[in-house]
Amino acid sequence: MAEHRPKEPTLREQAAAEARTRILAAAAECIVRDGLAKVRMAGIARAAGVSAGLLHYHFDTKEQLFAEVLTYSHGVSSAVNARVVERAGDRPAQRLSSFLDRCLPSDDLLADEWLLWQELDLLCVRQPELAKVAAELYEDLYATTAAIIEDGIRAGEFAPATDARMVAETAVALCDGLGARVLANDPRLTLDDARSTLAVTVGLLVGHDGPLPAPSAVLAGART
Repeated sequence: MAEHRPKEPTLREQAAAEARTRILAAAAECIVRDGLAKVRMAGIARAAGVSAGLLHYHFDTKEQLFAEVLTYSHGVSSAVNARVVERAGDRPAQRLSSFLDRCLPSDDLLADEWLLWQELDLLCVRQPELAKVAAELYEDLYATTAAIIEDGIRAGEFAPATDARMVAETAVALCDGLGARVLANDPRLTLDDARSTLAVTVGLLVGHDGPLPAPSAVLAGART
């Protein structure tokens, strides 16, 4: 029986996909740099090097564009997250610490993603489509965190008092609160302070023997 191979994209399809990616990257950059109130579709088109007509061909409305910008930005950081967790090794405590550190604004890429989320936060509350996207992206964080915790339970490294999913949601919520203060340059909470609080608190939540270890991988451009 003949093997069915995926159809190769045409040059036109490749060009369209590349233009779409440029638009999403440019939109994220414009939102982070200028703030949502100052962002205009025409400015995004200029930054992406495409015509306004092509931008509107790919994205009918600002809301549709912003929803896909969130997904695009999360996808970029998720690819780095996966590499960081892989490099952290086999110990669940080390992997959990390294993943949760990626839920803080702990490097330049993540700081930009945090600014993007802060800018779009109110729209996520008011716009059903954006709210749905935000919920899906948080689900990815919850599921990844819970899976690492479950690995730790099976390995005998963790013994939480409640189920892994509840601990995962609590840990991510803690990252949100600490990360917002770090991003705002709160003088009473440095990134190192946030990491220490996270290590101690999540260590208690998962029933680890002491605080979680320090994150095993710090990427180039990390914030201090």
